[in-house]
Amino acid sequence: MGYMLSNNKQYEGANAIDAALDCEALFEPKVTGTILPNGNVDEDTFTVYREYADGSQAVLNAGVSNSYHAGSYESLLNTAEAMFPNSVTGIQTYDHGAVLVMTQEIEEPYTFGDGDTLTRNVMYTASLNSVFSTRAIGFSFRPFCTNQESQGTLQLAQKRTKNHDEMLFSKARIMAQAAEAFDRFISNATMLKGLAMTPSLKARVLDEVAPLITDPDASPKAVNHAERRRDGILYFYGEEADTFGENAYSLYQAVQSFEYHTATKGKQQAIKQVRVVSDPEKAQSLTLRASEMLLAAA
Repeated sequence: MGYMLSNNKQYEGANAIDAALDCEALFEPKVTGTILPNGNVDEDTFTVYREYADGSQAVLNAGVSNSYHAGSYESLLNTAEAMFPNSVTGIQTYDHGAVLVMTQEIEEPYTFGDGDTLTRNVMYTASLNSVFSTRAIGFSFRPFCTNQESQGTLQLAQKRTKNHDEMLFSKARIMAQAAEAFDRFISNATMLKGLAMTPSLKARVLDEVAPLITDPDASPKAVNHAERRRDGILYFYGEEADTFGENAYSLYQAVQSFEYHTATKGKQQAIKQVRVVSDPEKAQSLTLRASEMLLAAA
């Protein structure tokens, strides 16, 4: 399914409500009964839509049941702002605001001994078309390569219903979950930075996550794809190694960079990169496998 990117703006510590207004993400959805081909209106199912200031309209979700609550994103935005004031770093909206993605930077950067840095962030997803559940996801941002690395769901809000309009996130719970995930990532990263890369370890990992195809009967397209994947990871590894040394963390980051930047290129790149953070098991399987192998070798 394709998603039309409506807004994609970056900020340096903005107020959540102000940023949402800037991105036209704060609006009150409207509903209408489903109009049947004969002109009758089915009042048991509804279409959720938005109306712009100029009178134009856009469908957000069609055929929802009467138990579906088509509330705005205001409660989520207010809750996020109350937890982490003036910390919004980005907002994306898709399909006229049917999908909202917002990020906040919630603490000062962590700096390793080699100068590499990571910042702790939260991504919120929400939607009026049931594509994304409303949840807060922890991730780290690495300025060197602009990677966003998922650290898992911190809290999942309840489904939208008539009796549930508030997105009741708990700051204490989010902070505790984020701190635990971030500290675990820092510990693993420190361990991998201390593991010198050897030709045999690099070969084992690459053969697992980016195997080359040697079958003479394989299609040229498949062979070329495998070679481009291997070459892409090695390119990023060279960039990492030149700056931070030939170690296991450099190879881990190379695989992650390939999946985050290269594998998401083309149409729908923005939403693909959101999926990398929100669903890494599907969108970053190579990175997860590389991490497993490198940590086992450490």
